[in-house]
Amino acid sequence: MSITLESIPGIGPKTLVKLHKLKIFTPTDLVYHFPSRYIDFSKSVPISQARINENITITGKIIFFRNIFTRNHKNIQLCKIADKTGILNIVWFNSPFLSKNIKINDILSFAGSISLYKNQKTLFSPDYGQYNTGKIIPKYPETKGLSSKWFRKTIQNNLEKLLKNEKENLPLEIIKNFTLLDKISALTQIHNPKNNSYLNNARLRLSIDEILSLQTQSYLQKENWLTLKPHTQFFTNKNITKKINKLINSLPFKLTKDQKKVWQEISQDLLSPNHGTNRLLVGDVGSGKTIIAIFSCFLSYLNNSLSVILAPTEILAQQHYKTFSKFLKTYKINIHLLTSNSKLKTKNLNNSDIIISTHAILHKNKSLLKKIALVIVDEQHKFGVNQRSALINSSNPPHSITMTATPIPRSISLTMLGNLNLSCITTMPKNRLSVKTFLVPNHKRQNCYEWIEKEIKKTKCQAFIVCPFIEESETLTSIKSAKKEFENLSKNIFPNLKLELLHGKTKSTERQQIIKNLSKNKTNILVTTPIIEVGIDIPNATILIIQSADRFGLAQLHQLRGRIGRGQQQSYCYLFTSSDNAKALDRLNFITKHSDNLKIARYDLKTRGPGEIFSTFQHGFPSLKLANLSNAKLISLSQKILKTIINDCPNFDLKTLIQSSQATLSTITN
Repeated sequence: MSITLESIPGIGPKTLVKLHKLKIFTPTDLVYHFPSRYIDFSKSVPISQARINENITITGKIIFFRNIFTRNHKNIQLCKIADKTGILNIVWFNSPFLSKNIKINDILSFAGSISLYKNQKTLFSPDYGQYNTGKIIPKYPETKGLSSKWFRKTIQNNLEKLLKNEKENLPLEIIKNFTLLDKISALTQIHNPKNNSYLNNARLRLSIDEILSLQTQSYLQKENWLTLKPHTQFFTNKNITKKINKLINSLPFKLTKDQKKVWQEISQDLLSPNHGTNRLLVGDVGSGKTIIAIFSCFLSYLNNSLSVILAPTEILAQQHYKTFSKFLKTYKINIHLLTSNSKLKTKNLNNSDIIISTHAILHKNKSLLKKIALVIVDEQHKFGVNQRSALINSSNPPHSITMTATPIPRSISLTMLGNLNLSCITTMPKNRLSVKTFLVPNHKRQNCYEWIEKEIKKTKCQAFIVCPFIEESETLTSIKSAKKEFENLSKNIFPNLKLELLHGKTKSTERQQIIKNLSKNKTNILVTTPIIEVGIDIPNATILIIQSADRFGLAQLHQLRGRIGRGQQQSYCYLFTSSDNAKALDRLNFITKHSDNLKIARYDLKTRGPGEIFSTFQHGFPSLKLANLSNAKLISLSQKILKTIINDCPNFDLKTLIQSSQATLSTITN
């Protein structure tokens, strides 16, 4: 018989509300509410052998206890315990309730770290009782009213009952061959470890479950995709090949080695008679992904088929429309721009060869979706799972290419992107100068502003100043807002320059005019938000200031930095921050020294942890409880286990591996 949270002693209506704050809704959620850290109080010693700053458990008889109230309305609890070897002082603060629990002549165990106070060994605010002493003590994520002590007592008292619903999800031969703990033992030891060896084995087993869950989902998605035939089969002939080569030769630049390689990979996919295209194209900002998208859409057009470019913002959609129209202007191709503000008639859409759109296409014309032969999703992490699914999930899907400038470390690729074919553009176009990046100390900001004004007047270049927020925050008063910064810069810093303000709430018509002014160099400085992260292409912009830079992930800083340096002049990026946090400053210093987007991504993954992978991927990647996606050995071991299951356990249902993990399984490829 299955249990409910309400049937567990000590969990009433008020406690349920508190548990819900921690996303604990079922007994299984409670089992998978893993400790965030542990303190080892397993060492029990007599009082005379207690050492300073050592985590220990000491057992003794209570020989003295008193509540002391001070003049400034504070209270202190003084206690003395004794064993055969000596006497130890114990002190708590503002805990008068302890007088009900601790009585003279009681024999109790206390766990903590010994300090030297007034030349006497003293325990300050120790834990006590059977759940909190004499062993490795788990510390749980808490909320107001639910402490680690509560979780320890509740879970350990009910663990056997809670685990009755749990079933082993790995084949027994896999557990034996890879020397893993069984699942029930792992869940037991994660909450109540016998020793550090058992704890490490429990963490390993449950981490493998999390990674396997993601890898298996990815594997099954790819297997399913390979069984599907696209509703449109592309083909080629001498005439089509000739036209594509003509387009390539007409470009005002030569393709890089990587662009040639990637186009070969994608064209082979598109022309394959066996399966459709399902490919992720990764390339740094400015590496030339868009031209690959143009070639792909041109091939679709030559096959008399409809292709759609899906952009997350109106700005990026307009930029793509401008770029596609420019490179395909000599061909009679009907290219249409569709956004929430478009007034295109259904008749025009039905006559389209290429549609460049925001998510508006999902709502404007449902019947049009069935005609799409090729979908290219740009900056795909910025679309929700349901938005992408509306376009590409069907029994006869269109060809699908997704593009991102956010680099994918190999560990993430192996774990979550196995269902996609991966193409990478790692080289930048020739003569592309690296952006010089500086972390500007507060006392040099004014000098920086003065240099920028001189540079703009001397070279006629333009600048972007990016702020994290549009409006001021009541709580985060030190974080720069675009509106207030625009007002300050216009009046006090750059009164002799032309500044404009652009953010997510700017009306569409006004936004278009601002970008037009930028393109014609009528604007010297654009004060903005991360809205310019994708879609702004102003080759004359050579200066970027990022205010409150510590508020951004490194991947996003690098993406913003890609908005400049798109012309022939040397470009400069200045990072401003008021933070004195050492880790934040280390991260900012790292990006001043590195422009390799994959190195930046690896460092971001390593320093921010697996639950915070890339700010720009915040709605896509799973939040893992134990596994670390930067742990190459763990990824490799999980891969080996999955391959062994597939090859040696043909009757095993792989779906049980997906169901096992309590990680959020909505990967970016759903």
